[in-house]
Amino acid sequence: MKPSSTETLVCPQPGLGYQSYWLAYQPIVNIKSEARNVIAFESLLRVQIDGVAHGPAAVVAAAEMDGSIVTIDRWVLQDVIRLAITRPTLHVWVNASQISIGHHSFLNDAIQSLVESRTIERVAFEITETADIDASVLAKRLDALKVKTLTLMVDDIRDGYAKRSLLQNNAVAGCKLSRETTLELQTSERVRAEVQRLVKHCRLLGKRVVLEGIENEADLALATSMGIEFGQGYHFGYPAEPAKLQIYTEMQAPM
Repeated sequence: MKPSSTETLVCPQPGLGYQSYWLAYQPIVNIKSEARNVIAFESLLRVQIDGVAHGPAAVVAAAEMDGSIVTIDRWVLQDVIRLAITRPTLHVWVNASQISIGHHSFLNDAIQSLVESRTIERVAFEITETADIDASVLAKRLDALKVKTLTLMVDDIRDGYAKRSLLQNNAVAGCKLSRETTLELQTSERVRAEVQRLVKHCRLLGKRVVLEGIENEADLALATSMGIEFGQGYHFGYPAEPAKLQIYTEMQAPM
């Protein structure tokens, strides 16, 4: 069943039936602080197709193929903005396809919506790796717009993204490493050395590194031993609709 307390987008997609979308949120925490304070929540797309829950990967891939991903990403942003308006201390990271970021009007429209809603300082984009457009195109898009008030993160930077040059861009605040990387770190010296170099590089550039998929104390201990400051995963909290995240002050609407 879809949550009743969140907005939904319903649309048909050829070969995939009628879909409804809503958002779940998962905390991102400062793992260097004893308090494990939350720095933001990632908004995560959830999908039902003809009434049955599905993972979003196939839907996103199909939407990137036919171009409808831009419509989906626009809806996600507007839904996040609606939530952020009602929770003035909430910071949210929003996934956006490279196709959307490279779209001729997406970022302009996003910035306008964020400025008008006075949420631009509390919403950041994660540039996802599922589609692949030229890194120079993305960089030029950001430079042309002079996006200095809108923060971006490079998602899953080791997993086929190959766009580390974006870390040089002033609009990019850092990068994320996936659950697959977390698993590899436990067993591979080569991966640990690679990630250690990336962390050092990001620290020199003043960028953040977030390790996803931290599910237990062993994952957390490894992340902190490598100097990674921010973490995300089931160890800190499961993705859930806002109504089920009231334990976090950021998710509580003012009285």
